[in-house]
Amino acid sequence: MPDCLHKNGLKQEGKWTMPCEFALDLCFIREHTQSPLQTVIDQQLHGLFVGKGTWYIDHREEEGLDIVVAEVKGLATWETEDDILRYIEESVETDVASESDCWDYLLAYQVKVSPKLDAGCCRIKTR
Repeated sequence: MPDCLHKNGLKQEGKWTMPCEFALDLCFIREHTQSPLQTVIDQQLHGLFVGKGTWYIDHREEEGLDIVVAEVKGLATWETEDDILRYIEESVETDVASESDCWDYLLAYQVKVSPKLDAGCCRIKTR
């Protein structure tokens, strides 16, 4: 049976896992500089979430500050908010070549994971 048809599950590390919807809101604030913070954040999100979700980034400069709000939404095998946070932390720690210092400017975040139930072939509903 093709991977994509196996009870709406996702194969991870040789076992089937039910997908979960996730939403991640991130707020970065730093003093304004010529270096584009939103570009660095977009590169980080691309490395972390390509194939797992989509993201939208809003940037504005206000009172000498760069303010970037990023919204990430997707479907993946993370079952809890802690799973997503651990994934980000481990990825940033192992990615020494990237400009991961943008995470130093993370001021606030919100994470939500919504587990899915198998509702038959080709259908998934929220638990």
